[in-house]
Amino acid sequence: MNVLSDPATLWMIAGVYVLAGFIKGIIGIGLPTTALALLTIIVTPLEAMAINILPMMVTNLYQFYRADSYRQLVRDYWRFASVMVVFLLIASFYAAGLGNDIIRMLIAISVLIFALNNLFGMQWRLNPQYDGRWQALMGGLSGILGGLTSVWGVPMTIYLVMKQLKPKQFVDATGFLILVGCFPLTAGYFQTGILKQEAFLPACAGVAGAFAGFYFGASARHRIAPALFHKLVLVMFLVMGLKMGYDTLLAYNLLS
Repeated sequence: MNVLSDPATLWMIAGVYVLAGFIKGIIGIGLPTTALALLTIIVTPLEAMAINILPMMVTNLYQFYRADSYRQLVRDYWRFASVMVVFLLIASFYAAGLGNDIIRMLIAISVLIFALNNLFGMQWRLNPQYDGRWQALMGGLSGILGGLTSVWGVPMTIYLVMKQLKPKQFVDATGFLILVGCFPLTAGYFQTGILKQEAFLPACAGVAGAFAGFYFGASARHRIAPALFHKLVLVMFLVMGLKMGYDTLLAYNLLS
């Protein structure tokens, strides 16, 4: 039996997305990062990247559907989205050739940067005069990182935080930009063989788990101190990132 269709594996994958969805329901972000970091404990990094696409696409389609203004999002972020899509598609063709260990290290670095930036990052402010340049720069970085790891939230989050958006604007923008990025990523991973038929069933389990977790997280949002919960999640990311980096260094015999 393929490990991805094993019932125990499917339940564990669903459980991962319940937690990832719960975090997203409370703080609005973190589903792809949480899921990918935890999935690599269960399956290989390349399998985790394939599984992660469908839950990421469906949950952010729902998030985009609930946005205040679709046209305004397109007007505000078309530069970021356009550059990101191009680099996502290009970089996705190189992911399979890197191998699981290098992918694991890249994911670890992404998780660590995400956690450290949110815990200790400087609160930069973006000058609206240079917004177009920042969109091109951060959109390109998001595309490269996303194509290689299936997670492009780090540069995207940094850019959106710099814009000093209101919470609802931030949630709407992340839903739009992550949704748009899923399409070139799917095409690239399918073409290079990362996205296989075997990933569909665990991805569906992930979708079900993500929506269940999101529902409970959104319901608990007002009963949990968001700032404290956010910090605890980021500390968890730090531990996961360090563990993944340590495992990769062991695989290359750099710590023996």
